Amino acid sequence: MPSASLIAPGVTMTADDFVVVNFRLWRQQPATRRNYWLLGAALLLLSIAVALDVVQNHRISNPSTLAFLAVGVLYGLFRMSLVRYQLRRGYERNAVLRAPTDFTFDVEFLRGQTSNGRFEARWTTMRRAVWVKPNWLLLYPTEAACYYVDLRRIQAPAALEQLLALVREAGIAVREV
Repeated sequence: MPSASLIAPGVTMTADDFVVVNFRLWRQQPATRRNYWLLGAALLLLSIAVALDVVQNHRISNPSTLAFLAVGVLYGLFRMSLVRYQLRRGYERNAVLRAPTDFTFDVEFLRGQTSNGRFEARWTTMRRAVWVKPNWLLLYPTEAACYYVDLRRIQAPAALEQLLALVREAGIAVREV
């Protein structure tokens, strides 16, 4: 365990980073995975039906099957685009993400300072941590909110391994995505 504080100054999150990180988390949700697996299975079956129709009849004899296939593909693409759009809109409404935050990590606390003020959280209040590889560590004091820590901003000689060790030593499981 590191004895000195670890520092990550000037952490800001761009809209692109926010969308990438949260879109990856959305894709990992069990409901999202299940829905896309079901959609993929349905599209595969419809594709097989279209292929068999073409092989047997040398043409598409049932255009509604092709229409359902097209609607399924468009739905999958639209849904992913809609989620990205909603994430970008959420970022634009959250000024806190754009304000540079100076993080300090020690054995007992996660501390932060922004132009709006200071905050402090004991490690024991953190519910979970998610490492969105390779650059972001999300620390959740509640299920609805998290601190976004840009791991590229950790000052030398500290390393990612030291911060992860500090988090794990506090009894917080780190899920890797």
